Amino acid sequence: MRVLALLLGVILLALPVAGHELAVYTVIYGKEGAMPADIPDGSLKEGDQAWFWMKDSTENSTLVVTLEKDGASYSSTELMTECELDDNGSKVDEGCETRFDFSFDQSNAAGEWMITFSKSVNGSETSTEVGSVVIEADHHSQEEVSSFSKTNIAILVAVASVIGMLLLISQMMESSSEEE
Repeated sequence: MRVLALLLGVILLALPVAGHELAVYTVIYGKEGAMPADIPDGSLKEGDQAWFWMKDSTENSTLVVTLEKDGASYSSTELMTECELDDNGSKVDEGCETRFDFSFDQSNAAGEWMITFSKSVNGSETSTEVGSVVIEADHHSQEEVSSFSKTNIAILVAVASVIGMLLLISQMMESSSEEE
C-alpha cells in the first residue's frame, strides 16, 4: 500500500502544468518618435515586461517614459542615447541609462495603461507623445483547469489499474505455488 501511495505521489509531481511564458515587448524611441507608441492589444499579459530604448541621436536629447493606470504613475530616469564607458567597459556615470524596463505586476496590472514619451533637448521639453497598452489578465480558463483535472484522473486510474493487476497476479502466483 505504501508503494502505491509513493507511486501516485511521484506521478502527480511529474505532471506538466500549463501557464503563460513571460514575454518582453520592446519600444524604440528614435528621431521619428516611439515605435510603436501604442503597443498592440493582446501583446502583453500580467507579469510581462516592456523595454523602452532611447535611440534618438539628437545632440543633448533625453527621454522620460511615464506609465499611468488608475492614478498610479511610474517614470523612468532621464534616458540617454548612449552612456560614456571607461576603458573596462563600465559606465563612467552610474546614473546614466539608455533603457527603461517596466514589469507589469502579476496580480493587478490588467487594464489600459497610458504611456507618455517626453523628449527634452538641452534640458527643455521639445515634444510629448502619448501611447497606450492594454494588459490582459493572466488567469487560466476553466477549460484548462478541467482538462488538467481530467488528465490527472485518467493517469491515476491507469496507474492504479496496473498496480492492482500486478498485485492480483502476484497473489495468484503465490497461491498456486502454495497448492503445489
